[in-house]
Amino acid sequence: MNPWLTRERGLSTGLTTRCLFKNAWYLSSTGFKQGYVFIYGTRIRDTGEDEPEPEYELSELVYDFDGDAVIAHGYSLLVDIVEYVVRGIRDFDLSVFTREELRKLAKAGVVNAYMSGVTLPVASTSHPEVVVDIARENSLRLGIIAERGTVSGNPFTVLLEQDGEYIYYEDKKISHYSSAICKPSEIRDNCVLVDARGYGNTTTAIEEVYMATGDPSLSFKLLTNLYRATGIDNGFVEKDSASDLIIYDLKNPLKSMPLINGDHSYKLLARSQQPDIVLIGGDVFYEHGENLAIPVVKINEILKKKTRGEQVGYQARTKL
Repeated sequence: MNPWLTRERGLSTGLTTRCLFKNAWYLSSTGFKQGYVFIYGTRIRDTGEDEPEPEYELSELVYDFDGDAVIAHGYSLLVDIVEYVVRGIRDFDLSVFTREELRKLAKAGVVNAYMSGVTLPVASTSHPEVVVDIARENSLRLGIIAERGTVSGNPFTVLLEQDGEYIYYEDKKISHYSSAICKPSEIRDNCVLVDARGYGNTTTAIEEVYMATGDPSLSFKLLTNLYRATGIDNGFVEKDSASDLIIYDLKNPLKSMPLINGDHSYKLLARSQQPDIVLIGGDVFYEHGENLAIPVVKINEILKKKTRGEQVGYQARTKL
């Protein structure tokens, strides 16, 4: 069952939110347009280049950007979630941690993905049950790649199953595995999911995709391809698309730039910068530096549990 539709049928823990963004640039399938985006719950209800309907102004959330913002559909990438805190470190064994400890570590990975504009993060992990737990407990949508039959589907996960050489979604063959997944520096036109695991900063991987193709519209399409492959939407800010959005507020002096045409807006997306606002399923999960999505706790003490053991082992070996 499509998790987007499931939330619209009432499984979400919150009330349906109406949200209006106006006087902003938004990326549609025909290019950047200047106007408004109206969201009702998990879907975009309307967009337009003229004035929004008066009833839209009565939304619970209204943002008037006065022409100084760019709105784009959120990305979907293969990222570190459970392994986020040890990204790039090859000799760190997570098996010493309990399931509850792993969940605390993984929440940091999920929040990092959302803050980076990855509204549908996908995990490939030896601890898929942890990702399922987080998705269910927080009513969030997370992707998982797993061997067929090893993970049970549920309304809050987008389950990609590998069966032999192919990847399936809900029994639909998506692509050959080796073709579907590609590294940012080795991007291909038939790539379905960009593999950003191991990057210290996820936005760096996104910028690398834009640099690798030299074509910003193609790069954006590749970064949102999983939405199309799974039939969620077309990956653009248009009516009936999922309200998974990233917004750059140019009133932020660190992001300010002249916006004269669509090329300038693409340049903004291609920069290695976090969005100012991220919406997932119509909910504002990140806004101007504040994480509103998942409560995270300090995990340094959890990590010390492992490093103390490693240090004792290292000291013992050096004395031999």
